[in-house]
Amino acid sequence: MSAETWSAESFRELTDGLDPAVVVAGPPPVPELGGPWRVRVADPGAGDAKVVADWMALPHVDLFWEQNWPVERWDAVLRRQLAGECTLPLIATRDGVDLAYLEVYRTPRDVVGRYYPAEAYDLGVHIAVGPLEATDRGLGRELMAALVEGLFAADPRCARVVADPDARHAMARRMFAAAGFEPLAEVELGHKCAALMSHPRPALRA
Repeated sequence: MSAETWSAESFRELTDGLDPAVVVAGPPPVPELGGPWRVRVADPGAGDAKVVADWMALPHVDLFWEQNWPVERWDAVLRRQLAGECTLPLIATRDGVDLAYLEVYRTPRDVVGRYYPAEAYDLGVHIAVGPLEATDRGLGRELMAALVEGLFAADPRCARVVADPDARHAMARRMFAAAGFEPLAEVELGHKCAALMSHPRPALRA
């Protein structure tokens, strides 16, 4: 696929008519994770575009992400995300080994924010566990629990973290539930039917 036939533009990000409070909230924070987990901001200049592109080409990732794009496109996508205030791309490592691609985003700036009462500082998460041998071992649940804790610590004004796995992705739904996410609704986002799930800040739980 040539550079002339694809775009780095997001089909999810909202840019028009944003509430001033959403603008003031700014971009997602970089969380600090505990235990064996660490995250780094995905750096296309340091080879992370290839890491993400290689993972996205794997059948178990492509099945639900459907973003099996060339390295050049991922390079452009990561650079666009890093230049904006909606989505922060991250690489998660466990004991120093790259294991997952994460996107942390402000839900009021994303199509997801249209389908629940999003607050200005709410955050959303996407996860793609790369190596097949790292799947179905509880590592995703462990990572999500650490990530949510890190996000709440990094942004004290965030009331909840939202996930929107593909409604068909039973393993992802179980993973989020095991990490403390609660179901909200199944909604049609245009590019997929999503199972919206929410992890309220612990102090806000009923």
